Amino acid sequence: MGGHPPTVITSVRNVHIQSARKLLKRGVRDARREFLIEGAMGVSQALQSPGRVQALFLEESADNFPELARAARARKVPVMEAAAPVMRVISSTTNPPGVVAVGEFLDFKPADLLSRSPGLVVVLAGVRDPGNAGTIVRSCAAVGVDALFLGETTVDVYNPKFVRATAGTIFNLPFARNVEIPWLLEELGGLKVNRIAADPRGEVVYDQVDFRKPSALIVGNEAWGVTPETAAAADVVVKIPMSESVESLNVGMAATVLLFEAARQRRAV
Repeated sequence: MGGHPPTVITSVRNVHIQSARKLLKRGVRDARREFLIEGAMGVSQALQSPGRVQALFLEESADNFPELARAARARKVPVMEAAAPVMRVISSTTNPPGVVAVGEFLDFKPADLLSRSPGLVVVLAGVRDPGNAGTIVRSCAAVGVDALFLGETTVDVYNPKFVRATAGTIFNLPFARNVEIPWLLEELGGLKVNRIAADPRGEVVYDQVDFRKPSALIVGNEAWGVTPETAAAADVVVKIPMSESVESLNVGMAATVLLFEAARQRRAV
């Protein structure tokens, strides 16, 4: 890593380790507006956002991350090496990736995102699983979604498992969290944005909807889909036709199908 060998943190009681470890709890994250970023891909993306990374922890002798250390030091970010057992206490995984960063919150106020005249936005209304939500974020980034809104009952966007599941794409997608869904749907309606709810019980096939005009794709909980209130507030409820032997798709897969249909239609404009 160049220069004099850094002092390696060997105690889990180290003040920096204890400070980072507390961020595994949502209450602490919210109070400090900081969160943990695990894995080289997420940390790399975070370091490309000026001021977002507050500290970088590398597993002792993790020689496969020299570029991250250089990038962090170039941005005056403290870089600390820690022994493997110490790294485990600031990781949410069974097999820590060897690199963890502390980052600042990056969410926007919902009204600020709405003021940008959105063309295509996604609303997560009760998606609880970090893996599913992470898949949707990656698909949003892949098709160029303008904004993501996470409802109050959706998994915390700063949950370490969610952050890891986004593979760094969360740093390139404007989003708002803890959004009141009824308020949001009313605001979207006032902006003449077509509110499209996805649900296996929908009556309209998804590729029969015009995604070329301003649209908001709304996806609900893994088990019960969108609530009746959300469905009633939507302009249309769409479904994805499938074999009778399959009841429904995983919500991450379903959202991906719909988002790439939206992208296909928009390319054809």
